Amino acid sequence: MDILHDRYLAEDAVQNAFLRIAGNIGKVGEVDSRQTKSYLIVIAKNAAIDICRKRNRQIQREINEGEVGEEKLPAVYMETDIENEVLNVLKNLPEKYRDIFLLKYSADMENSEIAKVCGIKEATVRQRIARGKVMIEDEIRKLEVNVYAADRSN
Repeated sequence: MDILHDRYLAEDAVQNAFLRIAGNIGKVGEVDSRQTKSYLIVIAKNAAIDICRKRNRQIQREINEGEVGEEKLPAVYMETDIENEVLNVLKNLPEKYRDIFLLKYSADMENSEIAKVCGIKEATVRQRIARGKVMIEDEIRKLEVNVYAADRSN
């Protein structure tokens, strides 16, 4: 619900998450463990982000199909579009960085807990968080440049 803001889409995301979990049931450990709960959270969030991205593409396609004659509709960026772009940035992070980020900032796990869940050293967790932040900052700067350039051309 936090990502999609729609009950029915959230239900679809949960269903998609269950399908992904069923396909990777071997990765699920003890049912009541913190690691399993964190794994489930990551899968559910990724399913919600996938639906959000798909929905954005559909909206963009509808705008493009709604062009009248030779005139094109002006591109209007709303706050939700920018939020969705940030979600896209997170979604497009390499998996090893994205999963660490989701565990750290969505599941509010400590670095030591993430290290245990992922089977890596705590120093590796800190390094991936730092590198992930740099990647996110670079992508957000690119987005800002694109939005600024679009504003200047209008």
